[in-house]
Amino acid sequence: MIVQLKNVPIYLRDLGHGPQVLLFLHGWAMSSESWNTILPYFDLSRYRLLMPDVRGFARSGTPLKGYHIDDYMRDSVRLLRHLQVKKVTLIGHSFGGTGALYFSSRLPHLVNRVVVFATIPGAASRMVDPKTRQQFSHLLSLVQRTDPRRLSRLLLRIWRQAFAQAPSLTIRLAQEDAVAHAVPHAIEATLHTILDTDITAGLSRIKAPVLVIRGTEDPMLHENTDPLSTIPHYQRVLIPGSGHYPQIEKPRLVWQQLSKFLREQP
Repeated sequence: MIVQLKNVPIYLRDLGHGPQVLLFLHGWAMSSESWNTILPYFDLSRYRLLMPDVRGFARSGTPLKGYHIDDYMRDSVRLLRHLQVKKVTLIGHSFGGTGALYFSSRLPHLVNRVVVFATIPGAASRMVDPKTRQQFSHLLSLVQRTDPRRLSRLLLRIWRQAFAQAPSLTIRLAQEDAVAHAVPHAIEATLHTILDTDITAGLSRIKAPVLVIRGTEDPMLHENTDPLSTIPHYQRVLIPGSGHYPQIEKPRLVWQQLSKFLREQP
């Protein structure tokens, strides 16, 4: 369905009818289809899964401006209000994970739990390895130099390089569809958001339990220490043999950790 949130239309997949509501926030230049690999593990009588394409990506709107992390937080709040959801578990990957943590630090009363994959507190954080920031700066430079007609090809190549193992054909086709909708100004603006964001100061204000999942072979992140270590109630899990997309590359191992975390009492 399409949900109109003030000035931007948001494409939403709303699956299941269970009492536990989960809001999934996908990674940069991806789409809600990036969660497909772990969907079969969810009991839809127990969970309700809200999976939007966030603004600027895939089938959602691409306004000329409005790509600050606050804009993404407001979109999430407006979406929950539209659906009359009072409290939610946030699940975010990479760019979406940063947004999930920011939402949790600013509006803790709306959040039950948080799960983040391959996430940093923004590339402007001093907790983040300089190599990671350099990598995002390099991506911005590539995007700015690329002919708009070839942007989707560039984004697909960047996406493939962050896997530890080559993705399946089904997964590649879903990502090809996501980047086919790429709009240069939105892609560039969101990279600026990654580079300019630092939510480190707010991490200590997160009240909900947090599960941090990382792949041991992630080529995008270079941290020797955990940049999310100031979160009060968090667990950190490493998924062996996974790159930047643990939920895609190792869905069974991810589900083992995720299901246990979702069942735990607060």
